[in-house]
Amino acid sequence: MDIKTAYAQVQHKYKLPPYETLNSEFELLYASPVIEITYPLRFIRRRINDKIYWICNMIQSIMQPNPSSLVNMHEASAFSKEDKEHLSTLLKDLMRLERTSFVIDIKHSEQGDATFIKDAFSLWKEKKKDITAFANKLVESWTLEEKKQKKDHYFG
Repeated sequence: MDIKTAYAQVQHKYKLPPYETLNSEFELLYASPVIEITYPLRFIRRRINDKIYWICNMIQSIMQPNPSSLVNMHEASAFSKEDKEHLSTLLKDLMRLERTSFVIDIKHSEQGDATFIKDAFSLWKEKKKDITAFANKLVESWTLEEKKQKKDHYFG
C-alpha cells in the first residue's frame, strides 16, 4: 500500500490535514520508489520533524554562531538583539515540538503520531510567516553585504 492510501485510511479517524497539504509543506516522499510503509503516521511525523529540526538548527546557528564559520558569523551579524529574542521564542516553540516527536518515537503510539501531526501542522500555519521572515533575512544579509561592500569599498 502506498503512503497516500495508507494515510487516507487513518486521516478521518484522527481528523488530520489532507495528505496533499502535508506533502506540499513537508515533502513527505523525497525518495522513490517506496515499496511499503507499515506505519504511515509514524513516517509522516518523522518527515515533519526532519523539517522542524532543520529549521531549529538554522535558528541556533544565528542565536549561537560557530566562531569558526564565516557563514554563521556573517548571517548572525544581520540580526538585531530584538530579532534574536523573537527567534528565541520561535526556537522554543519548535524545539518543544521536536522533542515531543522524540518521546513519541520511543513510545510508538499511533495516537501520539496523529496528535503530533495535528499540533505540528497547526504550529506550522501559525509560525510559517515568522520562519519565512527569518529565511528572507538570511538571504538579505548576503544581498545587503554585497551592496555595502560596493558602496564602502576603499582602494586607497
